[in-house]
Amino acid sequence: MRTGKRVAALALGAALTLSMTACGNGTANKEDATEKIRAATEKVNAAESMEATMVMEMDMTAMGQKVETDTTMDMVCFNDPMKMKADMTMDMGSLGSVSMSIFAEADGDTYNMYLYDGNTWTSQTATVNMLEQYDAQQSVNLYLDSGAEYISVGTEEINGMTTDKYTGVIRGEAMEEVLKASGATTNLESSLGGMVDVSDFYSDLGDMPITVWIDQESGYPVRYFMDMTDVMQSIMGKALNAAMGSVEGAEGVDVSGMMTVDKVEVIMDCTNYNNAADFEIPAEALGA
Repeated sequence: MRTGKRVAALALGAALTLSMTACGNGTANKEDATEKIRAATEKVNAAESMEATMVMEMDMTAMGQKVETDTTMDMVCFNDPMKMKADMTMDMGSLGSVSMSIFAEADGDTYNMYLYDGNTWTSQTATVNMLEQYDAQQSVNLYLDSGAEYISVGTEEINGMTTDKYTGVIRGEAMEEVLKASGATTNLESSLGGMVDVSDFYSDLGDMPITVWIDQESGYPVRYFMDMTDVMQSIMGKALNAAMGSVEGAEGVDVSGMMTVDKVEVIMDCTNYNNAADFEIPAEALGA
């Protein structure tokens, strides 16, 4: 039972990370792809509102026990003034499910954040970094900006739209920024009971593939996909070894294989740019 709870905690920490190689085919292709990504990023920055649905599939195995987690997050974002909401459901099969609603609004130079766990409302003052994993617009901007070596790989129909498809990679310092913005360090430290220092987990992670689909008619990005499997396996292995290193008499024991990350894939569909459905923050939240 304790093993199940630990696996669930690690799965939750890794999954919230996440409220994430291409081969070149010519310099002209890369330059054109980079320009299209830059133009799409500018359009997202200028959008007054948008909606998005993020789906993450994560499969992990710990000591022979397999945990399959499906997370869905529906987001609505507005700017000037800033307000956003996110409804998240995480299904961990036999380990149960978790649902949460998050609302946030600007209050001068800070943000008021309201969380509902299905029973109780809580509120807190939040920073922009704290909201990034729940803010679709911030997420799209970060991932598009962090990608490199984009190339065009053809066209594809997405949700009834004809799109141009681009692939790229996230690496190096950009990788660290993406993982930090996602809340990876906080969630891992929480799930491991604060036993480890995750400051060195960002090194030698390799490349993380990213695919972006841009609507030919509007120029907006309408879908992105990231395969985070290898990156999360590396982070989890380092986390487990660091945790074991904090146990007296177990220093130097390699336990990275005790838990494997079999699959972590994230896909986000973005819709209703400048036409998102408006909402009000519930009175119960404002009174929390």
